[in-house]
Amino acid sequence: MTPPGTGPDDALERELREAAAVLDPVPPELLQAAVDAFTVRTMDDELAALAFDSLDGAGTVRGDDGPRVAAFRTGEAGVDVEITVSADGARVVGQVMPPGTAEVEVRGRRPVTVTADAMGRFSCDHVAAGPFSLRCRVGGLTLVTEWITI
Repeated sequence: MTPPGTGPDDALERELREAAAVLDPVPPELLQAAVDAFTVRTMDDELAALAFDSLDGAGTVRGDDGPRVAAFRTGEAGVDVEITVSADGARVVGQVMPPGTAEVEVRGRRPVTVTADAMGRFSCDHVAAGPFSLRCRVGGLTLVTEWITI
């Protein structure tokens, strides 16, 4: 058996990896999303899956004139968001379920933390275009949403 890194195809593989790194590098935000996803797998956070996205099938109905609506769920808990895109970034308005005062971290290119009111409502302005996720801490529960792209 040939030791790792000394086989006939290893030099070719190294050259191909180097070429890919130069010609098609991994975007930093995608790399950060992968690191964050890897980190979440070992935590006690509840992963809230995307249960609804108003962009699904939007091309068959009409243009994307209005805000985007998305819902994330895990068991009885979840978070609903409305995303309105403008020239200076997106506005994310949402509600955490179960309702209650919560810390909501908007994770993306420019992470920011906001506080939800007693009804679980929150908003965040100037969210940068690109992938983002939410981490919501309400009571003893921490929800982390799937990543979606603005």
